[in-house]
Amino acid sequence: MSNGDQLGLVGGSTIEVGTRRSDETSVGQAVVLLEWDGLIVENMLLFGHSVTVVAVVDQQAHEARLAEGWGPVTDRMSVALWGEWPEHAVVPPPVMSLTGFIARSPRWQRALAIASGFVGFGSTAILLDQDHEPNEHCLIAAHLRGIAVLRSGRSSGDAALVRPGRTGPVPTARPTVVSRWVEELVYERFVGSDCFMVSGVE
Repeated sequence: MSNGDQLGLVGGSTIEVGTRRSDETSVGQAVVLLEWDGLIVENMLLFGHSVTVVAVVDQQAHEARLAEGWGPVTDRMSVALWGEWPEHAVVPPPVMSLTGFIARSPRWQRALAIASGFVGFGSTAILLDQDHEPNEHCLIAAHLRGIAVLRSGRSSGDAALVRPGRTGPVPTARPTVVSRWVEELVYERFVGSDCFMVSGVE
């Protein structure tokens, strides 16, 4: 990982991540407004949709995996074996803890449909590219799903929090093979430095 800023993580160690500051983007502003902690990974293609993922790094686990030669494991079948036959599998420690997911679109119906698919993984939000306030239908539908609503004006580009959402995943959610696989995909982007720190989080 090179050409990045040295940023402190939990445990006092530093690693290199992306060079952008989070408050330079409307997505970064949205994450700050949501008070989510972690690293921001934009344009993650998950289940056919592009979303922004925010995740917290376990620096100790990351260093252990570096020492043991465990890179990100993004093959879904390999990760599935960890859950199906844990007694026979050598499983590396998880590094990423999923904080939240943001779906962005000018249309609230599309953003909400995408965000709804991630309510079992963490906090969720939609970021609407529009200057006007979202209509009541949007706010009610998002509220029923526990999804936060933000908008980013097309002229100014500044993000504004319209309505907060639920903190964390839905209460019935449990860790699964799929959620672990998503963690490994995010870890791959983290190792490639394709992410940046939330402003003010150390």
